[in-house]
Amino acid sequence: MTTGLKWMVLAAAVMVAQAQVSEQIRRAAISGSGGTSGKCTIEVRVDMIAEVDIYGDSGRLRTLAGQPATWARMDCSSPLPYNLSDFRFAGIDGRGNVKLVQDPRNNNSMAVIHIEDPRPGSEGYTFDIEWSGASGGYPTNGFTTSGYTSSTTATSTSTTTSTVVGPRGAYFPRRGVGRGMTAEQAIDLCRTELRTRSERDYGMRNIDITAAAVDTNQGRSDWVTGTFSDRSGAYRRRGTTSGYRFNCAVDYSSRQVRTLEILRADGGAVQPLSTSGTTTTAATGTYDQNQVYRACQDAVVARTNRDGYQNVNFTSTAIDTSRSGRVAGTITATRGPVTDTFDFACSMDFSAARVNNVELNRR
Repeated sequence: MTTGLKWMVLAAAVMVAQAQVSEQIRRAAISGSGGTSGKCTIEVRVDMIAEVDIYGDSGRLRTLAGQPATWARMDCSSPLPYNLSDFRFAGIDGRGNVKLVQDPRNNNSMAVIHIEDPRPGSEGYTFDIEWSGASGGYPTNGFTTSGYTSSTTATSTSTTTSTVVGPRGAYFPRRGVGRGMTAEQAIDLCRTELRTRSERDYGMRNIDITAAAVDTNQGRSDWVTGTFSDRSGAYRRRGTTSGYRFNCAVDYSSRQVRTLEILRADGGAVQPLSTSGTTTTAATGTYDQNQVYRACQDAVVARTNRDGYQNVNFTSTAIDTSRSGRVAGTITATRGPVTDTFDFACSMDFSAARVNNVELNRR
């Protein structure tokens, strides 16, 4: 067979492989008793390209090109937690390229490792992930096989691994199809909004956006996430690190930003430097309504983050006219691949914009 013909056969094989994605779910073998730190050692066999998603006590192996990748082992001292202060990745064995492409601290508690094998045939790849400063518990339901639109389903005899094959488009949304703007335009819109609000509301007059991309998690295709630094040092003077994250929800039809969240590197909400607000007089006295709303929203975000949730989106916030001294509303928040809706209420001292208690009820 000539060299040109070999490349044609290989190209055809890649196209066929990319037309569908093979997914294998595996539960970790847990050997420890938990704690604030942990480690997983993972070994897989890959032919061409695959990715490994790690969430809680389960892993998801996705074949992107070549023959279906297979699990060898997933040994952990404890499940990967919702929140952690430090995370490390180390490739141990394998002839190709292995790299961390999604840090769980910035990706709804899920780590993603990308593997590219450059030679014919499959190869074994081993890597470690380690973490410390864990809090908020860990996912107990893990991955399911419902992440793809399934065309063919096959379950192995193992109790820890299952395989689902479905169309690539079910997991990788096409960029800009059927929408009023492309993904690239959405990213640019979020960049502009971030620069405007960071200066107006937080006094960050010289930010450097270090990363921005469309969220590839299932059900999150309308979000742009990223990181930035504050070169003006507005928050550094207040004892806060200059590294930040942002989450930006975009309405693709109206070409507008619906929500922009600015977070510290640890996921906590950043407080605005000042508020102008509007002064309101009611039975509770004179108070700044914007300050009251923001105090309540900050408390709600802190509570949901403590429970392991991220990407808090306020769909409504208003003074509770039926009960004195209360602000109420609804939010959505994500924990891993799941988005939940909550009703919240803040019992407050309006005049001091101080929160006395937060109630949070999942629907």
